Amino acid sequence: MGHCLSDNSVIKLKQIIMKKIIFSFFLAPIFGGITAQTCSLDSVTALSSTVLETSGLIYFNGKLVTHNDSGDNPNLYEINTTDGSVTRTVTISNATNVDWEDIAQDDDYIYIGDFGNNNGTRGDLMIYVISKADFNAQTTVTADTIQFQYAEQIDFTSHPKDTDFDCEAMVVVDDSILLFTKNWVNEKTNLYKMPKVAGFYTLSISDSLDAQGTVTGATYNADKNSIFLVGYQSANPFMWELAQFSGYNPFSGTNSRCALAQPSGTSIQIEAITSIGNDGYYISSEEFNYGNFNLPSYLSIFQKEYTAINSLTNSKLKLYPNPVSDVLNIQLTAKETIGMTDLRIVNVVGKTVYQKSNLKELKNEIDISKLAKGSYYVIIKNDKKIDTISFIKN
Repeated sequence: MGHCLSDNSVIKLKQIIMKKIIFSFFLAPIFGGITAQTCSLDSVTALSSTVLETSGLIYFNGKLVTHNDSGDNPNLYEINTTDGSVTRTVTISNATNVDWEDIAQDDDYIYIGDFGNNNGTRGDLMIYVISKADFNAQTTVTADTIQFQYAEQIDFTSHPKDTDFDCEAMVVVDDSILLFTKNWVNEKTNLYKMPKVAGFYTLSISDSLDAQGTVTGATYNADKNSIFLVGYQSANPFMWELAQFSGYNPFSGTNSRCALAQPSGTSIQIEAITSIGNDGYYISSEEFNYGNFNLPSYLSIFQKEYTAINSLTNSKLKLYPNPVSDVLNIQLTAKETIGMTDLRIVNVVGKTVYQKSNLKELKNEIDISKLAKGSYYVIIKNDKKIDTISFIKN
């Protein structure tokens, strides 16, 4: 369900937020860059009030699809990635949104996980499966169901936020569905596996990972054979990359964790992630309210290839206007052009849409009027570093 930080986290939230604000404005310029333990997110847009409790994401047919967690109608929403508006709603006629927590896909189907279980009391855990062909052609669809239970769970009495049988993260890999639990107390995540065909299954733990926080979303990048998990520990969001694994055990390869450095003023309650190809990822967070703080639901981008190398906190690169419609101005300093090798503009799936080498000019005006609306990255390379900054084309 929404707004599910632990009680201790809520008590500390105001202090943590203020520390983050102080760090963003005063300390970040001193330290610059990002370390191996920090991954920077680039701002995209606040999300529509229709999806304040966004809880899952997929990228399908060049569009984002999301849903709310509990209390909403059984709806899937297509999202405009430029302004966060809802452009289309598809209702699953034979479903109920008890606590939808994640969404996944394969070539032919979309899978919606109704398995949120904050209190550990549910005996009606299930996954709704709908055809992509139906989703594309209709605004009302019907679903098949996959039902399951945990073999280890024998106690169904209420233990609010004190259970290992809550789940908010799911991926589909080949012929199987993989679930990652949200263990409230020990902050591990347990792995469960089941077939992706209709039926009722009793699941046993396959493996576990010390996530060092509560896992709230997952995505599978088939091109890279990697899985990304997102979540938060107290008010600190994080991400795991599970890479180079074999079979159906994503913990068997190389597992690396990084703290997520979010855009200023956005919700720290990360809930969902989806792969958009070429190691690019959309990440959404749901609205969070505490006292006088209102942190909006938000959409961000993580681009592994570039943000893992360097951040812009210590760069003199200036880009304006942003958002931009026709002409993008990129302002450099003389120092930035020393050893300059490349300037590129890439879209969110990593495709280069503009490139210029051996850059010498301090002010560069680039006509982007023919580019499609959406989010893009400017990447500047010289012989010492790579700088990146995002912008939005209106």
